[in-house]
Amino acid sequence: MSSLIFKHPEPSRPKTRIWPIFMPFMGCPSRCVYCSQEKQTGSTAKALNQIYQNFKENIPAFFADSSRQPLEVAFFGGTFTALPMEWQVRLIALAQQFKDRGFVTKIRCSTRPDCVSYDHLNMLKDSGLDMVELGIQSFSARTLKRSARNYSPETAHAACETVKRAGLSLGIQLLPGLPGSTKGEFPRDVSSTIELMPDAVRIYPCLTVKDTALEKLFNAGKYQPWSLSRTEEELSFALLRFWNHKIQVIRLGVASEEGFEENIIAGPVHPALGQLIRSKALYLFIRSRLPLLDSKVTRVVIPSKYSGEFWGHKGVLKNLYSRINITPEIVRFSNGRQFELHS
Repeated sequence: MSSLIFKHPEPSRPKTRIWPIFMPFMGCPSRCVYCSQEKQTGSTAKALNQIYQNFKENIPAFFADSSRQPLEVAFFGGTFTALPMEWQVRLIALAQQFKDRGFVTKIRCSTRPDCVSYDHLNMLKDSGLDMVELGIQSFSARTLKRSARNYSPETAHAACETVKRAGLSLGIQLLPGLPGSTKGEFPRDVSSTIELMPDAVRIYPCLTVKDTALEKLFNAGKYQPWSLSRTEEELSFALLRFWNHKIQVIRLGVASEEGFEENIIAGPVHPALGQLIRSKALYLFIRSRLPLLDSKVTRVVIPSKYSGEFWGHKGVLKNLYSRINITPEIVRFSNGRQFELHS
């Protein structure tokens, strides 16, 4: 008889609300084949002055309720570091003022790897910036070219190192399933990401959205998106690898704003995609523990907070668990924090 006791493999992170400020296409030097920010975010391009004014007014109004908890501010949807320099500094400085007032804990922006330099990032850091999320998407030269990203894998690697050298937190965004990608490419992208040791990762499986170049490729039979089953399989293995290296994955799948789904032509869409992937990753982790037992598992204890995640969306993983002799009869849920496997 033997026992294994362990925690959930996901690295712990503070739960903080993010206040996103969407800047669709602003600063972008070109349009990538898959990109349609207006449909994804539900926002249309606004003048930078309007974005600034909205930000200036909305944060104090939100915190008029003194019970509100501090939040992070994130400038998303465009290429922040390619905006006019005056506006980069003004927006970060305003966010820093809110940080000084206790409203904001962290300031982040997203940008392209070919739009960063050490001196530039150092200046933004001095203005208050804490984190840069780089839209790497892929480390494959072929895929980057086919997706009209217009930079090289070497540029992507160098940009990540530049962000870290400037003393900023690094986020890496990956976009598996792009045109031109080949079997085995995404695991290699995951390996490259792990080597760079970012503070956070977002994974957005590629979707075909109306009015994009990718829609034309799809309609012409020149692009085939990933299936939902392949997405679940590839991302669950990737997620567990990130967990095992203590790297936080802060997003799985595109955040769907109102009206977005009706604009999706094709691709891996599911209302609980993140849960599907997380549940499968947990299953893979538990399965990997079983050989450490000296005989067949006879009792399993799961922390109650993971009761929904354990069996998967609508119990979809029960059949897989049964193959490794874990059935509902031997599973119980507890108020503890530890997982237990007993033989």
